Amino acid sequence: MKQNTDPSPPVISERDHSVSRVLWRVLFLNLLVAVLKLVFGYFAGAVSMLADGLHSTLDASSNVMGLVGMKVARKAPDEEHPYGHRKFEALAAIGISLFLFLACYEVLTRVVQRIGESSSVHPEPITFAVMLFTLLVNFFVSRFEHRRGEELRSMILLADSKHTQSDVFTSLGVIVSLVAARLRFPVLDLVVAVGIAVFIAYSGYRIVIAAFSVLSDTRMVSPGEVRRLAKSVGGVSTVHGVRSRGLPDDIHVDLRVHVPGEMTTVEAHRVAHEVSRRIREGIAGVTDVVVHVEPEGEHEE
Repeated sequence: MKQNTDPSPPVISERDHSVSRVLWRVLFLNLLVAVLKLVFGYFAGAVSMLADGLHSTLDASSNVMGLVGMKVARKAPDEEHPYGHRKFEALAAIGISLFLFLACYEVLTRVVQRIGESSSVHPEPITFAVMLFTLLVNFFVSRFEHRRGEELRSMILLADSKHTQSDVFTSLGVIVSLVAARLRFPVLDLVVAVGIAVFIAYSGYRIVIAAFSVLSDTRMVSPGEVRRLAKSVGGVSTVHGVRSRGLPDDIHVDLRVHVPGEMTTVEAHRVAHEVSRRIREGIAGVTDVVVHVEPEGEHEE
Protein backbone atom coordinates (compact mmCIF):
# COMPACT_ATOMS: atom_id res chain seq x y z
CA MET A 1 0.00 0.00 0.00
CA LYS A 2 1.47 3.34 -1.07
CA GLN A 3 0.14 6.60 0.22
CA ASN A 4 1.03 10.22 -0.42
CA THR A 5 -0.12 11.52 2.91
CA ASP A 6 0.26 15.24 2.28
CA PRO A 7 -3.15 16.97 2.09
CA SER A 8 -2.34 19.28 -0.83
CA PRO A 9 0.50 20.35 -3.16
CA PRO A 10 2.70 23.35 -2.29
CA VAL A 11 1.24 26.73 -3.17
CA ILE A 12 2.66 30.22 -3.57
CA SER A 13 3.66 31.30 -0.08
CA GLU A 14 4.73 34.36 1.85
CA ARG A 15 8.19 32.76 1.82
CA ASP A 16 8.43 33.21 -1.96
CA HIS A 17 7.36 36.84 -1.73
CA SER A 18 9.94 37.38 1.03
CA VAL A 19 12.72 35.97 -1.16
CA SER A 20 11.68 38.32 -3.98
CA ARG A 21 11.68 41.32 -1.65
CA VAL A 22 15.22 40.50 -0.50
CA LEU A 23 16.38 40.19 -4.12
CA TRP A 24 14.88 43.60 -5.02
CA ARG A 25 16.66 45.28 -2.11
CA VAL A 26 19.97 43.61 -2.91
CA LEU A 27 19.56 44.54 -6.60
CA PHE A 28 19.29 48.24 -5.74
CA LEU A 29 22.39 48.13 -3.52
CA ASN A 30 24.41 46.15 -6.07
CA LEU A 31 23.59 48.68 -8.79
CA LEU A 32 24.67 51.52 -6.51
CA VAL A 33 27.95 49.78 -5.69
CA ALA A 34 28.61 48.89 -9.34
CA VAL A 35 28.08 52.45 -10.59
CA LEU A 36 30.42 53.89 -7.96
CA LYS A 37 33.19 51.39 -8.70
CA LEU A 38 32.94 51.74 -12.49
CA VAL A 39 32.87 55.54 -12.50
CA PHE A 40 35.71 56.08 -10.03
CA GLY A 41 37.67 53.13 -11.39
CA TYR A 42 37.50 54.63 -14.88
CA PHE A 43 38.80 58.04 -13.79
CA ALA A 44 41.49 56.44 -11.62
CA GLY A 45 42.58 54.13 -14.46
CA ALA A 46 42.48 51.15 -12.08
CA VAL A 47 41.84 47.86 -13.91
CA SER A 48 41.27 46.02 -10.64
CA MET A 49 38.61 48.55 -9.59
CA LEU A 50 36.92 48.33 -13.00
CA ALA A 51 37.02 44.55 -12.72
CA ASP A 52 35.44 44.75 -9.29
CA GLY A 53 32.80 47.12 -10.68
CA LEU A 54 32.05 44.66 -13.47
CA HIS A 55 31.73 41.92 -10.85
CA SER A 56 29.20 44.06 -8.97
CA THR A 57 27.31 44.67 -12.22
CA LEU A 58 27.09 40.93 -12.68
CA ASP A 59 25.81 40.74 -9.09
CA ALA A 60 22.92 42.95 -10.13
CA SER A 61 22.36 40.84 -13.25
CA SER A 62 22.26 37.73 -11.08
CA ASN A 63 19.62 39.39 -8.90
CA VAL A 64 17.47 39.95 -12.01
CA MET A 65 18.02 36.33 -13.03
CA GLY A 66 17.00 35.28 -9.52
CA LEU A 67 13.81 37.35 -9.68
CA VAL A 68 12.86 35.81 -13.02
CA GLY A 69 13.66 32.33 -11.72
CA MET A 70 11.56 32.89 -8.60
CA LYS A 71 8.59 34.07 -10.66
CA VAL A 72 8.63 30.88 -12.71
CA ALA A 73 9.52 28.58 -9.78
CA ARG A 74 6.57 29.64 -7.64
CA LYS A 75 3.99 28.76 -10.28
CA ALA A 76 1.52 26.22 -8.91
CA PRO A 77 1.79 22.55 -10.00
CA ASP A 78 -0.15 21.71 -13.16
CA GLU A 79 -0.99 18.61 -15.19
CA GLU A 80 2.36 18.64 -17.00
CA HIS A 81 4.37 19.51 -13.87
CA PRO A 82 2.73 17.66 -10.94
CA TYR A 83 5.77 18.30 -8.73
CA GLY A 84 5.64 22.02 -9.42
CA HIS A 85 8.26 24.27 -11.00
CA ARG A 86 10.69 24.69 -8.12
CA LYS A 87 13.71 23.36 -10.04
CA PHE A 88 13.63 26.56 -12.07
CA GLU A 89 15.43 28.08 -9.06
CA ALA A 90 18.36 25.78 -9.83
CA LEU A 91 18.19 26.64 -13.52
CA ALA A 92 18.22 30.34 -12.65
CA ALA A 93 21.30 29.75 -10.49
CA ILE A 94 23.06 28.16 -13.48
CA GLY A 95 22.12 31.23 -15.53
CA ILE A 96 23.74 33.40 -12.86
CA SER A 97 26.94 31.35 -13.13
CA LEU A 98 27.08 31.99 -16.89
CA PHE A 99 27.11 35.73 -16.20
CA LEU A 100 29.98 35.19 -13.80
CA PHE A 101 32.07 33.23 -16.28
CA LEU A 102 31.48 35.98 -18.85
CA ALA A 103 32.69 38.55 -16.33
CA CYS A 104 35.80 36.47 -15.69
CA TYR A 105 36.55 36.47 -19.42
CA GLU A 106 36.07 40.24 -19.67
CA VAL A 107 38.39 40.92 -16.74
CA LEU A 108 41.17 38.73 -18.13
CA THR A 109 40.75 40.38 -21.54
CA ARG A 110 41.23 43.82 -19.96
CA VAL A 111 44.36 42.61 -18.17
CA VAL A 112 45.89 41.29 -21.41
CA GLN A 113 45.09 44.56 -23.20
CA ARG A 114 46.69 46.62 -20.42
CA ILE A 115 49.97 44.65 -20.43
CA GLY A 116 52.56 46.67 -22.29
CA GLU A 117 50.55 49.89 -22.22
CA SER A 118 52.07 52.97 -20.64
CA SER A 119 48.90 54.07 -18.84
CA SER A 120 49.21 54.34 -15.09
CA VAL A 121 46.91 54.28 -12.10
CA HIS A 122 46.10 57.59 -10.37
CA PRO A 123 44.00 56.85 -7.27
CA GLU A 124 42.78 59.84 -5.30
CA PRO A 125 41.55 59.91 -1.69
CA ILE A 126 37.95 59.84 -2.97
CA THR A 127 38.75 56.56 -4.75
CA PHE A 128 39.76 54.95 -1.46
CA ALA A 129 36.65 56.36 0.21
CA VAL A 130 34.42 54.84 -2.49
CA MET A 131 36.07 51.43 -2.15
CA LEU A 132 35.72 51.45 1.64
CA PHE A 133 32.06 52.48 1.35
CA THR A 134 31.26 49.77 -1.20
CA LEU A 135 33.16 47.19 0.86
CA LEU A 136 30.97 47.95 3.88
CA VAL A 137 27.82 47.80 1.75
CA ASN A 138 28.84 44.42 0.34
CA PHE A 139 29.67 43.10 3.80
CA PHE A 140 26.30 44.01 5.31
CA VAL A 141 24.40 42.90 2.18
CA SER A 142 26.13 39.52 2.30
CA ARG A 143 25.34 39.04 6.00
CA PHE A 144 21.72 40.12 5.52
CA GLU A 145 21.19 37.92 2.45
CA HIS A 146 22.82 34.90 4.10
CA ARG A 147 20.70 35.29 7.24
CA ARG A 148 17.48 35.61 5.24
CA GLY A 149 18.56 32.72 3.00
CA GLU A 150 18.92 30.45 6.03
CA GLU A 151 15.63 31.62 7.52
CA LEU A 152 13.77 31.11 4.23
CA ARG A 153 15.85 28.06 3.16
CA SER A 154 16.36 29.72 -0.21
CA MET A 155 18.94 28.27 -2.60
CA ILE A 156 19.04 31.49 -4.63
CA LEU A 157 19.61 33.75 -1.62
CA LEU A 158 22.30 31.52 -0.12
CA ALA A 159 24.13 31.26 -3.46
CA ASP A 160 23.85 34.99 -4.07
CA SER A 161 25.09 35.77 -0.55
CA LYS A 162 28.25 33.74 -1.25
CA HIS A 163 28.64 35.66 -4.48
CA THR A 164 28.33 38.97 -2.64
CA GLN A 165 30.73 37.72 0.02
CA SER A 166 33.36 37.24 -2.68
CA ASP A 167 32.91 40.95 -3.46
CA VAL A 168 34.14 41.75 0.04
CA PHE A 169 37.41 39.91 -0.58
CA THR A 170 37.86 41.33 -4.08
CA SER A 171 37.23 44.85 -2.77
CA LEU A 172 39.92 44.32 -0.15
CA GLY A 173 42.24 43.22 -2.95
CA VAL A 174 41.44 46.34 -4.95
CA ILE A 175 42.26 48.55 -1.97
CA VAL A 176 45.61 46.79 -1.65
CA SER A 177 46.32 47.39 -5.35
CA LEU A 178 45.38 51.08 -5.04
CA VAL A 179 47.74 51.48 -2.11
CA ALA A 180 50.47 49.86 -4.22
CA ALA A 181 49.72 52.30 -7.04
CA ARG A 182 50.18 55.24 -4.66
CA LEU A 183 53.55 53.72 -3.75
CA ARG A 184 54.49 53.60 -7.47
CA PHE A 185 54.00 49.86 -7.91
CA PRO A 186 51.09 49.80 -10.43
CA VAL A 187 51.79 46.31 -11.76
CA LEU A 188 50.08 44.98 -8.65
CA ASP A 189 46.83 46.40 -10.09
CA LEU A 190 46.99 43.79 -12.87
CA VAL A 191 47.92 41.03 -10.44
CA VAL A 192 44.92 41.83 -8.25
CA ALA A 193 42.66 41.95 -11.34
CA VAL A 194 43.71 38.39 -12.18
CA GLY A 195 42.98 37.38 -8.60
CA ILE A 196 39.51 38.91 -8.90
CA ALA A 197 38.92 36.92 -12.08
CA VAL A 198 39.79 33.75 -10.18
CA PHE A 199 37.32 34.67 -7.41
CA ILE A 200 34.60 35.30 -9.99
CA ALA A 201 35.22 31.96 -11.70
CA TYR A 202 35.21 30.15 -8.34
CA SER A 203 31.91 31.78 -7.38
CA GLY A 204 30.40 30.58 -10.64
CA TYR A 205 31.77 27.08 -10.08
CA ARG A 206 30.22 26.84 -6.59
CA ILE A 207 26.84 27.97 -7.90
CA VAL A 208 26.95 25.37 -10.71
CA ILE A 209 27.82 22.57 -8.27
CA ALA A 210 24.96 23.54 -5.93
CA ALA A 211 22.47 23.78 -8.81
CA PHE A 212 23.44 20.44 -10.33
CA SER A 213 23.11 18.74 -6.95
CA VAL A 214 19.42 19.73 -7.05
CA LEU A 215 18.89 18.88 -10.71
CA SER A 216 20.52 15.47 -10.23
CA ASP A 217 18.30 14.69 -7.21
CA THR A 218 21.08 14.60 -4.63
CA ARG A 219 19.98 13.30 -1.22
CA MET A 220 18.64 16.17 0.88
CA VAL A 221 18.09 14.62 4.34
CA SER A 222 19.75 11.98 6.46
CA PRO A 223 18.08 8.54 6.03
CA GLY A 224 18.94 7.83 9.67
CA GLU A 225 16.91 10.81 10.84
CA VAL A 226 13.95 9.75 8.70
CA ARG A 227 14.13 6.21 10.09
CA ARG A 228 14.31 7.51 13.66
CA LEU A 229 11.20 9.66 13.23
CA ALA A 230 9.26 6.91 11.43
CA LYS A 231 10.11 4.24 14.02
CA SER A 232 8.89 6.54 16.79
CA VAL A 233 5.35 5.86 15.52
CA GLY A 234 3.58 2.98 17.24
CA GLY A 235 3.14 -0.03 14.98
CA VAL A 236 6.19 0.62 12.78
CA SER A 237 8.72 -2.18 13.16
CA THR A 238 11.14 -1.59 10.28
CA VAL A 239 11.95 1.30 7.97
CA HIS A 240 13.91 1.05 4.73
CA GLY A 241 14.13 2.41 1.19
CA VAL A 242 14.46 6.01 2.41
CA ARG A 243 14.95 8.51 -0.44
CA SER A 244 14.88 12.29 -0.65
CA ARG A 245 15.36 15.01 -3.25
CA GLY A 246 14.39 18.60 -4.00
CA LEU A 247 15.45 22.03 -2.78
CA PRO A 248 16.31 23.00 0.80
CA ASP A 249 12.82 24.44 1.36
CA ASP A 250 10.92 21.93 -0.83
CA ILE A 251 12.17 18.45 0.07
CA HIS A 252 10.35 15.32 -1.12
CA VAL A 253 10.79 12.12 0.90
CA ASP A 254 9.59 8.59 0.29
CA LEU A 255 10.14 5.51 2.45
CA ARG A 256 8.88 2.02 3.22
CA VAL A 257 7.60 1.01 6.64
CA HIS A 258 6.70 -2.45 7.92
CA VAL A 259 3.70 -2.97 10.19
CA PRO A 260 2.22 -6.15 11.76
CA GLY A 261 0.53 -8.36 9.19
CA GLU A 262 -2.72 -8.42 11.17
CA MET A 263 -3.05 -4.62 11.10
CA THR A 264 -6.16 -3.42 9.27
CA THR A 265 -6.05 -1.10 6.29
CA VAL A 266 -7.57 1.68 8.39
CA GLU A 267 -4.92 1.30 11.08
CA ALA A 268 -2.13 1.18 8.48
CA HIS A 269 -3.50 4.35 6.91
CA ARG A 270 -3.41 6.04 10.30
CA VAL A 271 0.20 4.95 10.84
CA ALA A 272 1.19 6.31 7.43
CA HIS A 273 -0.36 9.69 8.21
CA GLU A 274 1.41 9.83 11.57
CA VAL A 275 4.76 8.91 10.01
CA SER A 276 4.30 11.67 7.42
CA ARG A 277 3.34 14.23 10.06
CA ARG A 278 6.35 13.51 12.27
CA ILE A 279 8.78 13.67 9.35
CA ARG A 280 7.35 16.96 8.05
CA GLU A 281 7.39 18.49 11.53
CA GLY A 282 10.74 17.01 12.53
CA ILE A 283 12.81 17.90 9.45
CA ALA A 284 12.83 21.49 8.22
CA GLY A 285 12.04 21.97 4.54
CA VAL A 286 10.15 18.71 3.98
CA THR A 287 6.93 19.45 2.06
CA ASP A 288 5.97 16.06 0.63
CA VAL A 289 6.18 12.54 2.13
CA VAL A 290 5.20 9.31 0.39
CA VAL A 291 4.87 6.32 2.76
CA HIS A 292 4.80 2.75 1.42
CA VAL A 293 3.19 0.47 4.02
CA GLU A 294 4.10 -3.25 3.89
CA PRO A 295 3.34 -6.18 6.20
CA GLU A 296 6.21 -7.51 8.28
CA GLY A 297 8.30 -10.10 6.47
CA GLU A 298 7.50 -8.74 2.99
CA HIS A 299 10.22 -7.22 0.79
CA GLU A 300 12.64 -6.79 3.68
CA GLU A 301 16.19 -5.75 2.86
